[in-house]
Amino acid sequence: MSWSVAAIGKPSAVAEKLAAQFANIKCSEPEETIKSNVASAIAVALNAFPPSSAVRVEAHGSQSTDLGKPGIATNSLSVKIEPIYGFVE
Repeated sequence: MSWSVAAIGKPSAVAEKLAAQFANIKCSEPEETIKSNVASAIAVALNAFPPSSAVRVEAHGSQSTDLGKPGIATNSLSVKIEPIYGFVE
């Protein structure tokens, strides 16, 4: 399974959009727990941004299993949170 979320805008709007995206993605374990922890970490990071700033968030992850070895999984994860300077409304 793999998942991906992304949003650009003011921190509160981005947090709201990402929360909705994360809620619509269901994964098997342990990927579900990883995704949930990423969502929480992103929410904390966005809360630290000045409310009037602009930010871009991209996050994705995937889990693969070895079909010959039940219960064995590998996970990859990428999270990018960056302020956008010079944003004009």
